[in-house]
Amino acid sequence: MIHTIQKPVSATIKILRSEFIAFLYPVSSFEGLQDILRQHQTDYANATHNCYAYVLGYKQEIEYYSDAGEPGGTAGKPILNSLLRNSLSGVLAIVTRYYGGIKLGVKGLIDAYTEATQAAIDQAELVPYILYRDVTISTDYGFLESLRHQLRDYQIIETEAIYTDKVSLSLRVPEQRYSDLRDFLVGFKATGRLDFTMEDQS
Repeated sequence: MIHTIQKPVSATIKILRSEFIAFLYPVSSFEGLQDILRQHQTDYANATHNCYAYVLGYKQEIEYYSDAGEPGGTAGKPILNSLLRNSLSGVLAIVTRYYGGIKLGVKGLIDAYTEATQAAIDQAELVPYILYRDVTISTDYGFLESLRHQLRDYQIIETEAIYTDKVSLSLRVPEQRYSDLRDFLVGFKATGRLDFTMEDQS
């Protein structure tokens, strides 16, 4: 089973006077990931290196790493491998290094970045990685509370409600409840109680 992390976490190790601080961030999109990465690099601009890796997607289909100035394959790849080995996705891992004056060598660097990343993973609260789909529902005020009550059965996350002449709800539904929710909504749409759009509709 693929997991992600509940909230950001960090861990610090020291090896031959070099300090390695591993940070894990939960991420759901490439844009959000880039924002976190830019902010981190600004906050730790005085570090010797800010190496990172990330994994995205329900099937870990997107992965990337950067050695950020360390010798090729000694930093970003070990960070990425740690994420994959722990079956993580939706996670950005950044290991910030402050050089202590003693060179660690290729194997030493690989071991250090692996150990730092694993230390952060060991402290993280892991939760199952759930793929969500977006749903938008438009309904009358008189049906709103009844609808919300019934939607609880589908593990819905309501992200926004817009109140005009009708109420427009922006929702996220777990992939495994997607078909059931669609069948539920189709029934109410046929009676004119609501209208809706889902990701797989053109």
